[in-house]
Amino acid sequence: MWRIVLSRMLPVLLLALSGEDALAGTQALPDGWDALLLSGRKFRVIDGDTFDADLNGDGRLTKSRERIRLLYVDTPELSKSHKGRDVRLGQSAKAFLAEVLERRQIRLWVNPDYPKGNHGRLLGVLESEGRNVNLGLITQGHSYFDTRFAFPEDYVTYARAEVAAFERQRGIWSSRTSRKRYLQRLRREGKTVYSAKNPWFRIKKVAARRIHLPELQDRFIRVVGTIQKIRKLRKGAKLVYLEHDQIRSGVPVITFENQRRWQKLEGLKRGETVLIEGFVSQYKQEWQIRLHRGVRLDAE
Repeated sequence: MWRIVLSRMLPVLLLALSGEDALAGTQALPDGWDALLLSGRKFRVIDGDTFDADLNGDGRLTKSRERIRLLYVDTPELSKSHKGRDVRLGQSAKAFLAEVLERRQIRLWVNPDYPKGNHGRLLGVLESEGRNVNLGLITQGHSYFDTRFAFPEDYVTYARAEVAAFERQRGIWSSRTSRKRYLQRLRREGKTVYSAKNPWFRIKKVAARRIHLPELQDRFIRVVGTIQKIRKLRKGAKLVYLEHDQIRSGVPVITFENQRRWQKLEGLKRGETVLIEGFVSQYKQEWQIRLHRGVRLDAE
């Protein structure tokens, strides 16, 4: 495995791999990750986000050692699972990936700090002829933007790709039933689509000092505020309180260890200004924001 350094924001056209019209955008290829060349290897496509590759060149495909799982995506299931089953949409995603793997210039970008997932699968961002395939899956509606296990540095590019697919009703967003099902799944995962056409999303930023959380129950909101205090909880969780004009203790934001590590939010301090994005919910009679994404505005 050898390292190739690229700019995080590679300014090229995002070409739809299915042959549709080109979409202007950036490829969001990882900066500083290891690049594993896959061109000319033998492949076996499992579904839209998983495939086996002959990494050691012995002509065989070994599931336990040569399975690859694409980051930031979760395509529809082809077999029964706890997430359900959607063969029609799943087959479209699988065909998309199979077509990509037939191309000449293919490489897999792997984070050297977190190369494998819980099941021993190699995790990465697939690049085909200069295009980010993971991003393409989202753009074409074959997947939602999955942030359960990692956050891309270029978060906004992925989020915008999801919005485009949602508003153009592509793939998993093409029917009312499917849109509802996937929005509910995202809700359980603590995120949603950043679209004004999504009833659960409040697009306008609000000031933490004047917010009234009960009016925003079950809505994904964006709040700007100053940290008043931080309280440690069990298992790495922390409550971050934002200053409020009337609530003496502040507005509570529940955060978790993995989130803070992925988003470089460790070491938050009193007095810092932050942008908080997440769902409003009630826990033990206390209204709070469940953090999905946070940005340190003082550091920008």
